[in-house]
Amino acid sequence: MKNLAIFLLFSVYALVATAQANDPLFIFDQFYNAKIHFKNRSVTVAPMNYDAVNDRMYFKQGSDMMELTNQESIDSISWAGKRCFITHGKNFLEKIKLDNGTCYIAWRIRNINVGSAGALGSVTQGKVENISVRSMGVFSAEDAKSHNADVFQQKNANEYYLPMDGKFKKITNKKHILKLYPEHKSEIEAYMDKENIKMQEPLSVLQLLNFCMGLE
Repeated sequence: MKNLAIFLLFSVYALVATAQANDPLFIFDQFYNAKIHFKNRSVTVAPMNYDAVNDRMYFKQGSDMMELTNQESIDSISWAGKRCFITHGKNFLEKIKLDNGTCYIAWRIRNINVGSAGALGSVTQGKVENISVRSMGVFSAEDAKSHNADVFQQKNANEYYLPMDGKFKKITNKKHILKLYPEHKSEIEAYMDKENIKMQEPLSVLQLLNFCMGLE
């Protein structure tokens, strides 16, 4: 544990606002203990949170918020019963378990300007401080339809990945999906029309990916 603590001290730096950084949007409303699994099979625990705007992982050291770096030494970061991220190059990908398989999201949230749904479906405007899209660790196709009160319509440039043929296949648009499932083009297009799938909405994309994985 002492060696891991030293490693963390040298692999992070204090959070300092820069001209290039956008305001963070964290997946949790506070820092929760997470297990950091290193590629050398060692494990340590720290209060963690993820910024879905800037693709940065942070942890708390006392009252200081620090950014976790040296991703190349990390295998995954997980919160018990909540969410799990793996490293992919210099980026973090969230692992999403769907009914019909597993996919990964590279969060690229943009233009955060949406509030929460009111009692009658109205939207309360205001800056969103965190993403509480259920736990997102376990997500079913039905969950996509019966989503909670959070309005999840932030603009994004998310990248989605499917593990296929030993590789991660990147998806950012409809064309990419049809290329991965050419023999099911008509079925996928019909499903997208019927369910009003929008590639800019993460829940909608996850619903579509779940459908596609169920075709095989």
